[in-house]
Amino acid sequence: MKTTFIFLLIVIFICISFGASYSQQESVYKNNIIWKSNNTQDPSDMSKMPEARTPTQEEIDLLNEIQRLRNLNDPNQKIKCADLEKRLDELNTKIERAPGIIPTGSGVEEAKYQNPPFIQDNIGNTEIRNTGTKLVSGIATATEQRGTTAGRIWVALAWRTASAQDTIRLYYSTDNGIKWVWYGVGWLGGTNRINYDQMDMEIIENTTGEKYIWIVYGYRETAGTGRWKTGGVIFRTPTFTGAFFTLSWPGDDASKRYYGPRITSDNNLYPANPYVFIIASFDSSITTGKHNSQRIVRCTDPFTTTPTFSYLGGDFGSYANTTDNNLRDLHSDIAFFRNGLDSLIVSYSNMRDSTKLFFWKTNTALNSWRSAATFIGGNQPTHHKQYAVLASNSNDNGRIVCAYRQNDSPWRISYLRTTNWGNFNEATYGGPLGSAYNQNYQPEIVGVRGSITSYLTFNTIAATDSLQYYRIANGNTRLSGRMNSVTSMSGIIGSKPGFRFVSADTCFAIYCPTGPYDVWAASGCSGALINIKELGVPVQYALHQNYPNPFNPVTSIKFDIPINGFVNLEVYDVLGKKVATIINEVKTAGSYRVDFNATDLTSGIYFYRITSGDYTEIRKMILMK
Repeated sequence: MKTTFIFLLIVIFICISFGASYSQQESVYKNNIIWKSNNTQDPSDMSKMPEARTPTQEEIDLLNEIQRLRNLNDPNQKIKCADLEKRLDELNTKIERAPGIIPTGSGVEEAKYQNPPFIQDNIGNTEIRNTGTKLVSGIATATEQRGTTAGRIWVALAWRTASAQDTIRLYYSTDNGIKWVWYGVGWLGGTNRINYDQMDMEIIENTTGEKYIWIVYGYRETAGTGRWKTGGVIFRTPTFTGAFFTLSWPGDDASKRYYGPRITSDNNLYPANPYVFIIASFDSSITTGKHNSQRIVRCTDPFTTTPTFSYLGGDFGSYANTTDNNLRDLHSDIAFFRNGLDSLIVSYSNMRDSTKLFFWKTNTALNSWRSAATFIGGNQPTHHKQYAVLASNSNDNGRIVCAYRQNDSPWRISYLRTTNWGNFNEATYGGPLGSAYNQNYQPEIVGVRGSITSYLTFNTIAATDSLQYYRIANGNTRLSGRMNSVTSMSGIIGSKPGFRFVSADTCFAIYCPTGPYDVWAASGCSGALINIKELGVPVQYALHQNYPNPFNPVTSIKFDIPINGFVNLEVYDVLGKKVATIINEVKTAGSYRVDFNATDLTSGIYFYRITSGDYTEIRKMILMK
């Protein structure tokens, strides 16, 4: 016990000395205003909410049956689910089903050129794409979390060429972000251009190994001077296909702007029959000024490159009618969780009452919505708030994190963390994060599916710029204050967090230098952190090699379980005869180490096998007496 205590003191001393990883204190936040109706009870608040809709009993019965079928995770139930989903949409007069429009002139094809040259900087970061004089308009990243290719990292980037449409390229890495393979390329139609920093990505993974990489973005027609629209592109792997689409919102006309789309899915809980959800910010001209709001859409069959969508007509969540004609940069985001039929949460920030954050919930049928909390001012209720982004773990653990940028003179980053499915009236407050002397730019956050962990990044602009990278689980830990080596970073394109399947160092992010030009991958945190074990729930199944090996007569076996489930760990001889059962019980998600005593066995080669759910793996060990 004394030795362990001394070791812990040494580890703590090292962490404090090097500053590579430290935790900042969180505090409890309780809002003193409780929501009591569809609209705010504060007359100075500019947020309004459409009249809440109550589903009929038939809709409730249909939704329950659809949920039952989806819980089976059986691909054979897709056709039956589709029929029920269509009927459910027909009962809701606010839903309009329509295929995505394929933009004229766009195209997608496999990469036919050499992979990007392997260029690293002085701390080991890799340049994914040198865009030369072409400006980067958007970047996004996501990591596969299921199947034999789990851990493969994808990066999408878009750049501009004078008098032409934007180009989108898709890359992947199978070595945790060091080297990159160019997978596909596409061109928007006409001279359409993606709005700066309005790109988001979600990977949809089925049970047979197919992956669909969904990339959504806001764009403008006519070289960035025309109408504001939202669309996307879908790439499939391992069999390559790809196609663009544009969202055809009901009632669209030239007076309306749709922008800043964000995407989420329930793929973690429903691998065989997932849904995709997209939220977009919206405004339109009205007689007395501007109408500011949000729009939401659902796709019930994302395993395709020609999707059909269910659009919710009219406003979703809050809206505000302003008496001026000013254009506002509204920020929306969306995340999935499971708590009965409450399954989606939406955030809204930077509206006219910009000192507040707003949250709304709906079920997956989009036929019932309500406030998730009253307007939230956080620990600094009079400070301007913007760029609110959401992260969940796409499961039923109740964890929702909202990170945002707040003007604390200078702009800094804060977050609210709940374990009660997004009721931000009572949450854990973290922050302010980042430099207290220099500007900190827009945050981005990603949740690891089936875990308790989220990762947060943002850029700090100073004499020596830095990419800040945090882990948020039970508290926050700054994993790195400088994952980049360039001295000038873009404040236009924010850094985007991802994660690697590396047990001791999961850090991964992408960023653009100033301009914004070029795209770089930052893989791994610098300094002493590389030797500090990443805490939290594993993101994939794993059976590790026993140690020691060869052994006599005791050896240790480690394994990782990302979700709760039954675990069977057995030992066999070379003839396939079972000689020992080590574990045969339900285990909660986590990393485990068990000792195996082979006193009663003879020297030789043995095999140990683990089975949990659909996962099975076998390793060899040698007993040498």
